[in-house]
Amino acid sequence: MITTSDRASESSAPEQSSEARPLLVVHRVSKTYGPVRALSEVSLEIRCGEVHAVVGENGAGKSTLMKIIAGEETPDSGEIRFDGRAITLRGPNDARAHRIAIVHQQFQLVDPLTVAENMCLDGPPVRRFFGFLKLLHHARMIEEAERQLAPFGLDCKVQARVRELSVAERQVVEISRALARRARLLILDEPTSALNAHEIEHLFSHVLKLRSEGVAIVLIAHSIDEVLSIADRITVLRDGRLIGTQPARDLDATKLVRMIVGRDLEKRYPKNEVTLGDPLLHAALAAEPGGHTELVGRRGEILGIPTYIGAAVRDVLALLSGERPSARNAIRLDGHGVGNTAVRGRIRAGICLVPGDATAEGLVPKMSVEENILLPNLSRFQQFGVVKRERGRTLVRDLINALDIRPADPSIPVERLSGGNRQKVVIAKWLAAGAKVLLMDDPTRGVDVGAKVEIYRVIGDAVVRGSLVVLASSDLDELLGLADRIVVMRGGQIIEIFDRRPFDKAKVLARTAGAGNFSDSCQGGDVAGSSENQIEDWRMDDV
Repeated sequence: MITTSDRASESSAPEQSSEARPLLVVHRVSKTYGPVRALSEVSLEIRCGEVHAVVGENGAGKSTLMKIIAGEETPDSGEIRFDGRAITLRGPNDARAHRIAIVHQQFQLVDPLTVAENMCLDGPPVRRFFGFLKLLHHARMIEEAERQLAPFGLDCKVQARVRELSVAERQVVEISRALARRARLLILDEPTSALNAHEIEHLFSHVLKLRSEGVAIVLIAHSIDEVLSIADRITVLRDGRLIGTQPARDLDATKLVRMIVGRDLEKRYPKNEVTLGDPLLHAALAAEPGGHTELVGRRGEILGIPTYIGAAVRDVLALLSGERPSARNAIRLDGHGVGNTAVRGRIRAGICLVPGDATAEGLVPKMSVEENILLPNLSRFQQFGVVKRERGRTLVRDLINALDIRPADPSIPVERLSGGNRQKVVIAKWLAAGAKVLLMDDPTRGVDVGAKVEIYRVIGDAVVRGSLVVLASSDLDELLGLADRIVVMRGGQIIEIFDRRPFDKAKVLARTAGAGNFSDSCQGGDVAGSSENQIEDWRMDDV
């Protein structure tokens, strides 16, 4: 990660001052959606040649404010001035005309097209024939895409279709496409949520280069460390209101968290001290042709797995959850074989997946909190085909209170909840199902700092009850703070295990980058690349 001192020492990065020329001024802007007041007289000033972070909890109004600046929403009141002149943004084209670009957290790519084709959607290179006939200059299109993606190491994939890319690779394409537009104001909405530390480093080096060239960059982020490492000034929103704007050098993590949530947090990574029990999950996996790996998890354990391009961690989670069943895998839960069962059978056995995108993969957005929690558990509350609703409602109320789901209204549609509370609803439905193993796929991605701590508390409560949590995360600090062991994978196979707390961040980071062998600092007795014979022995009993 680029530190504050590293950023300040860069010769190409001019010192920020109060005399820096404002490029964009937002003055007392308000926006309502029905009875919900998303923004209330918010004012903001973005200067040329600065990185300006806008932070706040989910629902604070950050995205609404950015959509207004990008011309995607129209404010109810207030004024926007750009380069000293009052402007009216009637749509995204107006914003682009002023060279305002935005990179959304949700991808704006065309999946069937190639990476190169997506990179040049704004204006593909053409060549003329006979003075009037225009044809796509395919070679130049590929050449330009390779040049733009080379700094991110994706120039080799310019002819791949976007649907073939991983989430992190798609994020890189989005960012590269925005950087190629030569924007005067560049808005990055959670750009690092799917990137590992090295990819973030690459991205931030480009951000600093743009900053040195006078580009104004607005960064929307939930990572306190990232914000403090890259931002010149930081604006905090809470409940649609401006809390304040301060130079980053005047803030530290404690002060910034207090501004964001309105209170002090006891610990950023609350860790329950749990005595680990017997092995609960044994999995001999064939993550890719010719490769095998053995994964063992114990009762009460948080098993951390860093996610990054090339790790194929999500493939491993799909194999464990039954989403991608394979006869080549042998999986035992509590001594019973479950390798031949699909998703429903794994859930009944107690292996449940908490996806990173709860709305898209884990919940039915239009249904209520109660309905989502009870949906996979209806058989528990049925008698002669009739659902006993009151028994279910009692369980739902207990889970809402235990997980502190807000608002505490079981009838509210989950689409109206914040990201952190949606994740809690997914966890609640699996706790109701009696989950023994929670497979968590980047559960705090895009979640604000306050909600993260709440999710960490829920994870801690789960392991206290004897569950196993397999925590796959793109946030290495999260794993360092919570995990009992950290398993580093590449291509779905284990390459290193760290099982002695406190973990050495530099060594874990080096292994995710493929550097060094730190077997002297960790023990791999529990987990190793298992042999074909071991897997065959397990498969014989896996019924």
